Amino acid sequence: MKKSKINAYLLRVDETSGDSYKGYIAEVDNDLGAEQLFVNYNQPHGLIQVIKLDKNICAIINDEGKLKNFHINRLWLDEDGNILDFIVGNIMCVRCVEEGEFASILPSDVAVIEKLLVPVVRKEFMKEWH
Repeated sequence: MKKSKINAYLLRVDETSGDSYKGYIAEVDNDLGAEQLFVNYNQPHGLIQVIKLDKNICAIINDEGKLKNFHINRLWLDEDGNILDFIVGNIMCVRCVEEGEFASILPSDVAVIEKLLVPVVRKEFMKEWH
């Protein structure tokens, strides 16, 4: 039975500055409208895309985020640390139950998510690292 609320691991990026924030677990409505609002900076509707990070964990993102020039939030890495893609805009991570059905993230999933979705270091801070 689909639960009306679930816990999701949320990875936000500031819409104006492009600053990526530390992820956190929060209770969210388990419906398309809530997913759309989160990945579309609190604007209704919009297209979502679901990507599978591993066999149990999915990331919900804005399907048109790159076209809309959303800020880069995280690099998506494979298990070996190779870059698969970059993800823009806010990201909602949940457990995948079946096609289109999601469940609460587990505390043990956070380490997996953090390994596969790493923050992007903004170029203005790079000179401090040399």
